Amino acid sequence: MRYGYFDNQNREYIVDRVDTPVSWTNYIGVNDMCAVLNQTAGGYSFYQSPQYHRITRFRPNAPMESPGHCVYLRDDDTGKYWSISWQPVGMDLNRAKYTCRHGLSYSKFLCDYQKIRAAQTILIPLNEPVEIWDVVLENDSERPRRLSVFSYLEFSFHQIDMDNQNFQMSLYAAGSDYEDGVIEYDLHYEEQGYQWFASSFEPDGFDCLRDRFLGSYRDERNPQAVERGECFGSCGTTGNHCAVLQKKLTLSPGEKTRVAFFLGEGKRAAAAPYRKKYANPENIDRAFADLAKFWDDKLTRFQVQTPNPGMDTSLNIWNLYQAEVNIMFSRFASFIEVGGRTGLGFRDTSQDAMAVPHSNPQKCRQRLMQLLRGLTSEGYGLHLFQPEWFDPERKGERQSFQSPTMIPTPDRSEIVHGIKDACSDDALWLVGSIVEYIKETGEISLLNETVSYADGGDGTVYEHMKRILDFSGREIGPDGICKGLRADWNDCLNLGGGESAMVSFLHFWALDGFIQLSRFVGKTQEAETYAVMAKAVKDACNDHLWDGKWYIRGITESGRKIGTCSDREGKVHLESNAWAVFSGVADGERGMLAMDSVDRYLYTPYGLMLNAPSYTKPDDEIGFVTRVYPGVKENGSIFSHPNPWAWCAEARLGRGDRAMKFYNALLPYDQNEKIEIRQSEPYSYCQFVMGKDHPAFGRARHPFMTGSAGWAYYAATHYLLGVRPDFDRLTIDPCIPKDWAEFDVVRAWRGAVYEIHVENPDHVCKGVKRLELDGSAVADGIPAQQAGSRHKVLAVLG
Repeated sequence: MRYGYFDNQNREYIVDRVDTPVSWTNYIGVNDMCAVLNQTAGGYSFYQSPQYHRITRFRPNAPMESPGHCVYLRDDDTGKYWSISWQPVGMDLNRAKYTCRHGLSYSKFLCDYQKIRAAQTILIPLNEPVEIWDVVLENDSERPRRLSVFSYLEFSFHQIDMDNQNFQMSLYAAGSDYEDGVIEYDLHYEEQGYQWFASSFEPDGFDCLRDRFLGSYRDERNPQAVERGECFGSCGTTGNHCAVLQKKLTLSPGEKTRVAFFLGEGKRAAAAPYRKKYANPENIDRAFADLAKFWDDKLTRFQVQTPNPGMDTSLNIWNLYQAEVNIMFSRFASFIEVGGRTGLGFRDTSQDAMAVPHSNPQKCRQRLMQLLRGLTSEGYGLHLFQPEWFDPERKGERQSFQSPTMIPTPDRSEIVHGIKDACSDDALWLVGSIVEYIKETGEISLLNETVSYADGGDGTVYEHMKRILDFSGREIGPDGICKGLRADWNDCLNLGGGESAMVSFLHFWALDGFIQLSRFVGKTQEAETYAVMAKAVKDACNDHLWDGKWYIRGITESGRKIGTCSDREGKVHLESNAWAVFSGVADGERGMLAMDSVDRYLYTPYGLMLNAPSYTKPDDEIGFVTRVYPGVKENGSIFSHPNPWAWCAEARLGRGDRAMKFYNALLPYDQNEKIEIRQSEPYSYCQFVMGKDHPAFGRARHPFMTGSAGWAYYAATHYLLGVRPDFDRLTIDPCIPKDWAEFDVVRAWRGAVYEIHVENPDHVCKGVKRLELDGSAVADGIPAQQAGSRHKVLAVLG
């Protein structure tokens, strides 16, 4: 069963059956003003912070995500009314045609009902704090039509705690009024707590009080004002507030008209320039075109044409888009994370920054610097923190809640609680991300920049990296394996003072990247010092973690091994085995055996399970993972984030057929015809898919905001297609299915463009036997070329 299809030409996913099993979301805005919307215009907007500056209300985890950003239409001759988006009115889908087109930073809602064609496009222009609802109406009947158009949104009380709990305060501190066509919303307890709402026309009516507009014992499905065809002109102080502007108009047969609504940040006076500018629809079209160019500039930096259409659609459009959304929004604005906690997760943001330095180097660099300031002088990262706490331009001053764009800054003693709060993997990801950023940009000077530590003092970026590696080198157990501490990526595996196989493999990977970097910049002494550490890590892993056919997951504080051949539950774990191979710790035969075990025990048609068999009996020595339902999240689900690690591992082993088998199993595109099973959107990787030990096997949950996106993109581009930057050259090292005869990649790198054609006449999975640059043979990769130039690269496998 399918609910929509991919329109690659327009870079849209078209939902032509809008009653999807769950909300299918999209992200609007790329700077300060943002919105999360679903296929029926449900969702919410925020300014800078979804926790401290929510603009519109949202009721999460409800049968219908609402209130949303909707436009009502009313036939003033018959009294019938409906909404351009299917919800909230919810017309019979056998009588009305509804479509949603999710695009890159915009969503368009279309309706054909009662011979009125309507479209509502929601977008936020680049670099402007205004949300635009562009509405087009067309009379498709043979008689004049008298219509009323009503906007509707409900304002938030800004701070999530106020929005959800503190009604004794918020209900009596919110006010609204209307003047000169503009609604102004005011949160009296915030000095700058204002929003405005306006339109491209002179309104014929308005309402600012939600309960007056809706009426008693009603909701957004049947507002009293819409039903009667007239607004009440309500506004005032206290209560719940909304933004309703009404326009009456008459359309002749075949006539089309266009109106717009605007939601903005600030007092009423701030509306004037935007209202004037966007009253001209040509300027809306220009803003829309600017968004298209913004994304075109990003997407064209890596384009592929392969025998796998799902891979092409994903890598060329949706996978990069999702990875970019993660680096822009962090992880705390979605229909799942609804803003109750915000900031940067250290491990999450580090990995997000590793995925897209080619398409968003400025944002990746900003995130790296924020993370470096969130690192303690001991070498561990603050697991979750607000980057504003350490912004040097704010000089650590304490902020109140009086300004909605400012987040309160605690004292350092309130921020850094010591190693008991440290996650053993967090900071190691940052080492890899810095290495990848330098490979992409060539910005070696970054290493010499001085950056503060979260608990005081400062050091260069290079020194920060050494402290991270030294911390993991110190925090080891009796077998020389890194301790698990508070968590080791798997937040439900609570090893504490026990030992984590995954973190030791991750430590080796970070060391390897750092050693390569040190040698490249001429720091040979440091390279040799850390090479000794790396050898000790590798030896300890192979001496203590190998179990005959795979690598174990860890060792508890009491010395009990987790993930062994003798275990009945939690027998094989994905993270440790994939990282053993991908990191380079596992030599050939052990690597083959480990990944063979992954395939045997963990593979499903929907991806690789995190562990198997699932735990069914609570065991607190292993951790909370044993108290999670079998087949759900960390306990035997297809946890998407680590799946790409297995793709990378198989690529390192040279087994392209299996790597692509694993890739295709998780690929959302390939589940477009199975939505009755998947339920979630087929254009977004989800955090997890129910595993085979759960009755809903194959059901996907928690879309968009997941490290799966960045890792899927990184693994597919760098290791399956094998086009990855190095410090001074572009490496071409594909690992593909044997039956692929050829594929093409266009890759921008350091200002030059490389048109890469890969041929596979011998039908092998891996191994480049000939490499050419502009017709001349080269070895060991493609040297960096002059910025602004364009080149042809041929790679022949064999």
